[in-house]
Amino acid sequence: MKLDYLSNDLDTTNNERSIKIFRCIRWVNGVYCPKCRSFEINNRGTYGNLNRYTCKNCNNNFNDFTRTMFHKSKISLGEIFYILNNLGNKSIKEMSEELNCSRQSIHRISRLFNEELDKKN
Repeated sequence: MKLDYLSNDLDTTNNERSIKIFRCIRWVNGVYCPKCRSFEINNRGTYGNLNRYTCKNCNNNFNDFTRTMFHKSKISLGEIFYILNNLGNKSIKEMSEELNCSRQSIHRISRLFNEELDKKN
């Protein structure tokens, strides 16, 4: 997947497309258990737009967002991608008005993203 193609797709609030992109990135080497790292999993169907899984080794239940910054977010993934893609270009107030969500929610996404980047460095 080309990076320029990916960045064009991230500039959308289309949640279904964003979740497909997220799955391609998260599970690039295949779906694995975030607890024991086993690739032996059962697909348990969907909940909303998320796939649900059970690990055959440790019996852990998880979904596409488990142990990510998106896990308990009430903002859709498409909107989160839109926020992350526009952090340097638009103010929190502008994005809040465009997405019809609170400034605190956008600030929280920004903070979580920066914390994740700090962990990686």
